[in-house]
Amino acid sequence: MKILVPTDINDITLEQFQKFSKINTENQEEEFLLHKTIEIFCDVDIALVSKFPLKDVREIVEEITAVLDQKAPFTDRFELDGVQYGFIPDLSAMSLGEYIDLEDGLKDTKEFHKAASVMYRPIKKSFKELYSIDGYDASLDRQQLMKSAPIGIISAAVVFFYSIVKELLKDSQSYSNQQLTKAQTILEKDNSLQNMAGSPAYTHYVGVIAQNINQLRN
Repeated sequence: MKILVPTDINDITLEQFQKFSKINTENQEEEFLLHKTIEIFCDVDIALVSKFPLKDVREIVEEITAVLDQKAPFTDRFELDGVQYGFIPDLSAMSLGEYIDLEDGLKDTKEFHKAASVMYRPIKKSFKELYSIDGYDASLDRQQLMKSAPIGIISAAVVFFYSIVKELLKDSQSYSNQQLTKAQTILEKDNSLQNMAGSPAYTHYVGVIAQNINQLRN
């Protein structure tokens, strides 16, 4: 039986990453986690995966791990279901409601689709490098749609967001450090993302974002 293993970080959707984060807990049995990883990222029923030789399972998971460790550059626009989405052109012009919903969506992996719906909106008009996006709509449909967004694009956007936050708040350094510390604490406490060094849990998201937050605080 041939299975389709993702080869690029953007082959993996945000929803797949959220599902994996949910089951990747500190006390999870290794064999179950290995089989579940293939089910989630390769879209193969776990009943079939359980029949694979353990050697093959480990090799496939190693391939998935390598993909999750890929570094994706920041992308200001991408296409999803035939619609072009653009990153907020001017973060300093965000409304208080947008910022609150964005920050709230970044507090937990399971809420990342909410943050993504704030950061990326359908593009209304574009001219060369310039574009305008739809106004913010905190609808469940739009949030759910973002679950299909590539995790590489979303994780890189989070890094970019925190780098801009520092610039926007540079006149209030104590507040900036407080926000960055909070973001780092969230990452450090999220055992579902980083409890198994060398496993798929040690992902592009944790490695890159945590590193960038540390750099921003220096």
